Amino acid sequence: MIDATEFVGGNPSLDFVNTIGGIRSGTHDDKLASYEDLLSWAVISGTLAPARRTALAALARKQPRVAESVVTNAKAIRESMHAVFLALVHGKPAPRTDLAAMNASIGHVMAHARIHRHGDDYEWGWDDAITLDAPLWPVLRAAGDLLVSGRTARLRECASESCGWLFLDTSKNHSRRWCDMKGCGNRAKVRRYRGVD
Repeated sequence: MIDATEFVGGNPSLDFVNTIGGIRSGTHDDKLASYEDLLSWAVISGTLAPARRTALAALARKQPRVAESVVTNAKAIRESMHAVFLALVHGKPAPRTDLAAMNASIGHVMAHARIHRHGDDYEWGWDDAITLDAPLWPVLRAAGDLLVSGRTARLRECASESCGWLFLDTSKNHSRRWCDMKGCGNRAKVRRYRGVD
């Protein structure tokens, strides 16, 4: 089940990568088991409007095999993004095959990008196409924007031995170690207090 408190990455693409937990411990907790999970995540993350979710859920019921393939593709994209971002966390270049996979997906997604007028201003948005991969569009756009933003030096991996979630360190002194102080950070404090570490 998707929980709003789990959005700790500081960027939708990092929160999407974090839909799988326990990477370090090997006990994976995958939040994207179904197309409905993908829709729930997208609405809670703010990257998909509830009205669009309703239309996509209806389409998924009519096209269950396509919906299933979108989830499979979403997980593959998630793995590629994780590999790219984790390499950057460790000061290494992004793996070519994973970056190429991201680029291929971003190329497809950007065909749906549009400029919309918002009052006197203009902003990026999306076309009105109701296609089952629509929840992935903002995620891939956010991943591309993050990679070219110059903010990748602030990418971090949670220091918890059982977590592995990624986040942007926006702290003043760039010393954030945990994906969330209430969860992983608190558990680490308790372990230190008890003398476990």
